[in-house]
This record gives sequence, C-alpha cells and structure tokens, in this order.
Amino acid sequence: MAASLEIPLINISPFLDASASDASRNAVVDQVRDACMTYGFFQLEGHGVPLHLQEKMIECAKIFFDLPLEKKTAVGMDKAIGKSNRGYEVIGGQTLQPDTLPDLKEGLYIGEELSPDDPKAGSFLCGPNLWPDLPEEQFRQPIQEYYQLMLALDHLLLKVVISGMPYAPDVLAEFTTDPNATLRLLHYPPQKSKDARQLGAGAHTDFGCITLLLQQPNQTGLQVLYQPTNSWIPVPAVKNRFVVNAGDLLYGWTKGKYKSAVHRVINDGSEHRYSVPFFYTGNLSFKLRPLDGSEDEKAITVEQHVTAMYDKTYAVQ
Repeated sequence: MAASLEIPLINISPFLDASASDASRNAVVDQVRDACMTYGFFQLEGHGVPLHLQEKMIECAKIFFDLPLEKKTAVGMDKAIGKSNRGYEVIGGQTLQPDTLPDLKEGLYIGEELSPDDPKAGSFLCGPNLWPDLPEEQFRQPIQEYYQLMLALDHLLLKVVISGMPYAPDVLAEFTTDPNATLRLLHYPPQKSKDARQLGAGAHTDFGCITLLLQQPNQTGLQVLYQPTNSWIPVPAVKNRFVVNAGDLLYGWTKGKYKSAVHRVINDGSEHRYSVPFFYTGNLSFKLRPLDGSEDEKAITVEQHVTAMYDKTYAVQ
C-alpha cells in the first residue's frame, strides 16, 4: 500500500458562490484537471449538499439492508421491467474482476422515476423504480431528493471538467440532454474469508462519465490503483466529503489523458460498510469517440459500451 500517496482534496465552492473571483474558479478547474490526469480520482468538499441529507442516505441504506431477505427480494432485479436494471441485487450477484469470487456486496439500483406507461420504460436503464415496503417519508422521498441534487452536482462537475479542456463549453451539450444516471445503495458485510480471491468489489473501472460516491464516515475499504508505481491508495471516508472519479467515457473522449482509474473494495475489518455511489451515464445515444474529432466513424454509443460492461460483469455467477 502506498501510504505516501493521497487522493487530492478539492473545494468546489467558488462555483457555487456568485461573488467568487475568476481566479478562484480557474484554480478549481486546474486542480480538477490535474487530479483527473494524475489519479482519475479526487475528494470533494464545498459542494453544497446538506449534511443531514447525506446522513439520511446512509441511514436509508442501513434500513433497507437490515430488512429480511424476503422483503428485499420482493423488489429484486428479476422483477424490473425489461432492461431497466432496477431493484435489489443479492450478495454475489456481480463479479467485477474476472479472476475473483463473486463480489461480497448487495445493492439496490435506483434511477429516474418513470411510469410503466412511459415510452422509455423497459429500455436500457430506464423504467419505474422498485420501492421496498417502507414509509415514503422514511425512504423514497429523501432518496428522490438526493438523486436530483446529485444530478445537479454532476452537471456542475462536468462544467468544471470541460472548462479545463481546449473545447467549446457546449461540446457535451448533447450528452447532458436527457441524461441517464443510476444511484445505488450498497452494503459490504465484513470479509471473513481468508481467500485472496474474495473482495467486496473486484478491481474495475467505472463504466460511465463521472461517479459521485458517498461513504459512511470513518470506514475503510476503498482503494485506488496508482499505475505508475502499481500501488493501491486507500481513500478515506470523511464526513461531508464526496469521492469523485472519472469513468470510461471521459477516458475515451480524452484519448486516455483523463484516467478511468482501477479501484476496488476490500472490507476486511469487523464493520459493515455502507456507501451510496451515483453513476452519471448521460445520454445513452451519445457516441464514445475522442472530443478532438480525430476518430472514429465506427464509434459505439454510450449504451453499447455500458451494455457490454454489464454483460461482462454479470456473466459470471
């Protein structure tokens, strides 16, 4: 483990303060660009998301995963409409790293709320959510409020990211139109197995554009691979901070200049780990090709890329 390396901390508040100077905003742009090009990860503060809502999300995760198994499987992914990918995923339901055992985690997939009658319902990552039998004010309402705040924060971060590139501010306007995003509640039980192949989440990159991760404070487990030294950097879970990482889409658009860093979760302590990642996938029809226009007419769409990655990580059961 590389104790001397740390994931950088960036305060984005100048972009939320109308009176902030251009210099302070430009400094944030530079920091984000450097973090994306060096690590593909950074910690975020000054984001404006209420602390009480962050704490409520962790509470929602605990409430849901403490339910009896039959209540969780009542909203299982097998009950989702078409390819909407909504609902509860059992422990071991995904294998992110091919040479490991199935991931020791369980999750609940939540996305944009759509009516079953919506024309998009049942298409890839689109459809009605599957809500557990819990009071709306205790579970559904705070999650939906948080989802909208994450969507807005991701759009702000994307604005900052683009400001650090030599392209027009609207270069990703189509990508941010009718965007797709997925929120997941995750629970990692303690890893009791001594088998080195057992991980909470196997080593992987994120399939989408920008991921915002909320962690229960003071918990360990998340590690990021720093490729120049082949070292795993532990990422702290700090109160009122998000962990942000660039995904495969940013990597492809920048021809690898922005890192889609490999990361994993190893929960080898005695505590249960809870986290809430928000995956911004954007417009599913947008093409995954370099933003400089250098290539390529055969570029696949965002949907094709993410579909292939889902098929790959859910193929081994």
